[in-house]
Amino acid sequence: MVFRKDWPVLLLLFSILFLNDCRSDEQPLLYQVTLQDWDGNSHKFSEDKGKLVVLDFWASWCEPCKKAVPVVEKLRGKLKDSPAVVLGVNTEDDLSLEEIRKAASEFGMLYPSLLDPKWELVTPLKIEGQPALFVFSKSGKKLHSQYGISEKDLPILTGRLKNWLESP
Repeated sequence: MVFRKDWPVLLLLFSILFLNDCRSDEQPLLYQVTLQDWDGNSHKFSEDKGKLVVLDFWASWCEPCKKAVPVVEKLRGKLKDSPAVVLGVNTEDDLSLEEIRKAASEFGMLYPSLLDPKWELVTPLKIEGQPALFVFSKSGKKLHSQYGISEKDLPILTGRLKNWLESP
């Protein structure tokens, strides 16, 4: 067997080229999605880079969502002076915008909500039920998810806010 004298250099070059090809520069899933708000404006999650993103997935028919909204509102209040955005995401495809607004009002939802009738975010996140609370770091990494949100969850969620806000 014959070895080339420059094999360490070749091995290094091969490693650099191979590792660069395997590295993904793809943006986090969240930053690849754009949803519409109730006024028809596009909300690009990529514009939320540098902010903690809290998403409450809900539907008008969802009785547990009614209990979740006040908890999310309280979280929003605790985040008001921090780099965070709290948004609802309505997943229904069979209601008018007025019906969705009415349900949000009846639930006591004051935070803005987006529309995902085609499940552009629901499907890739593999959301299996509602209400669903998803929290994303300032760089778009999923930090937390849970199904069902109630008042008893508030102390735990509040306790995690500091760590979530400090997470890259």
